[in-house]
Amino acid sequence: MKKFGTRLISAVLAGCMMTSVLPVSAFALEGSTEFERTVSAQENSDAPAEPSGEVAAACPLTGGETINKEFIEEHGGSKVYSMSGTYTDGIVIDAEDDDVVINVTGETTFAKGSAAFITVRKAKSVTVNAEGQTIKTAEGLAYSRCFYAENSFTGTAVLHGGTYNWQCGSRPACYLCGGSWTFDHLTMKAITRAIETDGANVTVNGGTYDCSYSDSATFWIQNSTNSSFNYVTASGAGWVLNAIDNSVVNVVGGSYSSNKAEVHPDRPTLRVANNATLNVTNADVTGTYCDVFVTGATANLVGGTYTNTNQYLNLGYESPALKVWNGGTLSVKDAVVDCTGDNAAISSGEPAGSYYHYKYGDGGKLVVENCTIKNSKYGIYLGRGSSTSAELKSATFEGTESDIYLESDKEITISDTFTTKATIKVADPEEGRQLTVAGNANKLHLKGQNENYRVAYDKAQHYYYLTQRAPGYTLTAKDATATIKVGGVDTKVDPNDEIYEGTPVTLTADKAPEGLKFLGWTVMVDGVVQNDLLKFPNEEDQTKATFDMPAGNVTVRAVYEIVDPVDPVDPVDPVDPVDPVDPVDPVLPGVIIGGAVILGAYETGTGIYRLMNMQGIPLPSDRIELAELVWERAGKPEPQNMTDEDLYADIDADDTDAQKAAHWMVEQELMKFDEDNNKFHPCFPVSKLRVCLTWQNAKDKGLID
Repeated sequence: MKKFGTRLISAVLAGCMMTSVLPVSAFALEGSTEFERTVSAQENSDAPAEPSGEVAAACPLTGGETINKEFIEEHGGSKVYSMSGTYTDGIVIDAEDDDVVINVTGETTFAKGSAAFITVRKAKSVTVNAEGQTIKTAEGLAYSRCFYAENSFTGTAVLHGGTYNWQCGSRPACYLCGGSWTFDHLTMKAITRAIETDGANVTVNGGTYDCSYSDSATFWIQNSTNSSFNYVTASGAGWVLNAIDNSVVNVVGGSYSSNKAEVHPDRPTLRVANNATLNVTNADVTGTYCDVFVTGATANLVGGTYTNTNQYLNLGYESPALKVWNGGTLSVKDAVVDCTGDNAAISSGEPAGSYYHYKYGDGGKLVVENCTIKNSKYGIYLGRGSSTSAELKSATFEGTESDIYLESDKEITISDTFTTKATIKVADPEEGRQLTVAGNANKLHLKGQNENYRVAYDKAQHYYYLTQRAPGYTLTAKDATATIKVGGVDTKVDPNDEIYEGTPVTLTADKAPEGLKFLGWTVMVDGVVQNDLLKFPNEEDQTKATFDMPAGNVTVRAVYEIVDPVDPVDPVDPVDPVDPVDPVDPVLPGVIIGGAVILGAYETGTGIYRLMNMQGIPLPSDRIELAELVWERAGKPEPQNMTDEDLYADIDADDTDAQKAAHWMVEQELMKFDEDNNKFHPCFPVSKLRVCLTWQNAKDKGLID
């Protein structure tokens, strides 16, 4: 028996067939206020504007109707309908170029199996308003759909709000073969599928969707040229989104989680296959098997988080968070990939010997840029397959056992922009085993993890490879170029190169900057000064030096000093005399001059100190210039004890800055003054050594940086 609220409505609305308007009060049945929305729903209708205080009649649908031209004419031209109660027959919309509006005014139940509740064949547009209402199947119903769009439908359909509880075990809640559909903030629970397309396009805005059948998908999108999911919350026991068969699907924001049962623990959260394209931006995706699986298709992931728990590893199911194979392409940019368990975070291809490797036998193309990859056994994994490739542009690895893993014969493309230190391991280590494709500059920081092998760089072919591990040391040359012979060719040494003990090294100092001249070399081996390590092929030109690599890490620096064409002997500071030939501060580095180690030479020490600690700072010539230089560098602090009565007699009282600088320097015990005569002796010259020592004293006290 068909039921709609109460049979009293038939008598009240009988006039619906004769006229298109009735007073609003005529529809206030069972306490419903939903009809207040009818006016806005009618805005797309062809019906004329209604007089104030009246709305278009919403004709009740009781089930079994076919809304076509004849039906619309029989009901006074009304295209606005209402729905509530239990229905044992479906409704068909075959309205050609008309706009059909259905308002759901109360809980609505469909109780017929092997049928569709609402079938759309033709219409210009279909709108279903169900905010605050529930549409569901009857208990135990197994074979029905809520919405079925035939491929003859080319119009638009919009579903506004509502809770859809469609618990049929073998049919999708919405099966759409035609038209463009918009799902606007729905809550939908289904068993088999919430939305399936086969030719239609869908736009899903917000809302919550869940599918409990582990061998299906919450969203099954096929043959769709343009579908989008915007800020949707979706979950499922199987695939949450399956985009296939040349579809183009765009996902923006939202949350997608797969909570698989153990029946099918090998279902990825998002799957794209068969020449489809999936674009995901800033979504949060979680899974127990695989977050995104690309096979024979294309996926572009930008931003967002991808979290994989691998909770079914004990059943033999394992998969990376992100995986591409079978000739597909996967691009990942600005994302965080967190994959726990004995697995890889991102992979192209499968491990040798796996079931899927034997079944599909090919990998795909992988591109990774500016991603954070963490907590996995392997960060990036290149498996078997002729199409397997990976390009690493930039990434940060956290908590991974191996940042990069290569199966037999696989090589990875690493951009020169990748400056992060990374570990790399291969399945087939041997002498000369190539790790990267040709074309790299020698500036990557790769650390080999295969026992007895280290990473080396082929400077002729420009790639990284494995070589037998032997004691090797690093050489860092500052303001100079270091070269060694490789295949008889002079080759520049970079800081990450490993150089064997005894290897001949040649040093060439860089051209002296303007205003400076070459002074000598500093040499340290494992942090200890060893200036006698160098030899000079030409004693007249010590800008070139040689040495044999010692058993330690070496740092060499070319040292320059300021050109001073007129350099008289600096007078001794009259207030605080210092012997100009006393050893300088021990922090000053050693210097080789003419093959001899000079640590205490006055000119050498002060020249080096100024170069390393006072570049760009003018050298003061007298005491007041020195006082003002340090005082200004300290930020011109106020002296604590300066008064009008104790101003220095030999500094102009109106020269406030000079008085403050002198008093502050004395207070900080950086300089002294003539107590007997209350004079500072501002014009007394200061030696270069005194300048360096005073500057260092101020730094040690934390007064200047």
